[in-house]
Amino acid sequence: MIPVYAVCVVLGFVGALLWVVAGLTSSSVEGKAGLDPEARLGASGRGIVSGVLGFGLGGMSASFAGWGTGLALVGAVGGAGLAIAVARYLGFEEDEADGAVD
Repeated sequence: MIPVYAVCVVLGFVGALLWVVAGLTSSSVEGKAGLDPEARLGASGRGIVSGVLGFGLGGMSASFAGWGTGLALVGAVGGAGLAIAVARYLGFEEDEADGAVD
């Protein structure tokens, strides 16, 4: 399972990096507002990217800590859940009163 976790770490890291680059590009280059991943994919897309990264990191950590395959899978799922929660509650916010972005 370690190769699966490693692939998830790489995919999650590349996804997070592309998310940040696309967000920065959309806000700083005129006419590129359509690139904003938050506007296109929203909270569900952010949760998927962070969940894949958390799954890989949790699984790799548990595997290299010497946990068995079943416990490492539990650690991977727990890491995905924590990463999704962090992305949900510490992510992008909109001001509910006027729709302005903080």
